[in-house]
Amino acid sequence: MADGGASSFILLVTALLVSGSVSILLINQWGQMAQSSTVNVAALEAERATGVAFAGDPMMVDLDTTNQEITFFLQNIGENLLDASTLVVIVDGQSVTSSIVDTLVPAGNDWDDTRLLEVTVNSSTWSYSTGDDVSLTVAVSSEVTSGYRGSTSISLEVRLHD
Repeated sequence: MADGGASSFILLVTALLVSGSVSILLINQWGQMAQSSTVNVAALEAERATGVAFAGDPMMVDLDTTNQEITFFLQNIGENLLDASTLVVIVDGQSVTSSIVDTLVPAGNDWDDTRLLEVTVNSSTWSYSTGDDVSLTVAVSSEVTSGYRGSTSISLEVRLHD
């Protein structure tokens, strides 16, 4: 009978050691999951706090027919500052990123919700005239906030007028 007690005690100690090891492993995994969740929440918060909108009447967008320049205004409607250098403009499916001229109105350093961004784009391949409808897509990213950058985009149809 004495042997049965010793072997039971050895099995009990072995079971406790194994369960302790498994507990440590699970606690470490839980910590990694919590850290990953925190990172995802911060990235989602940057996306949520980023927004842009078309400012003005989309049926009265300025067109300079001589230079084939389209001028329109964008407004920051998010909480984060927007980075105008990340601006991408697509007109009728054609990217015109290399020919973007942007100016903050009123003048300033930061594109926040108190300033508009005046955007002028052109292309030598265009032959638009007054009254033409074009598809306009704009994408922009925010300044880096808490290590993350949000992004947003809008798409709409606008009518050109000189």
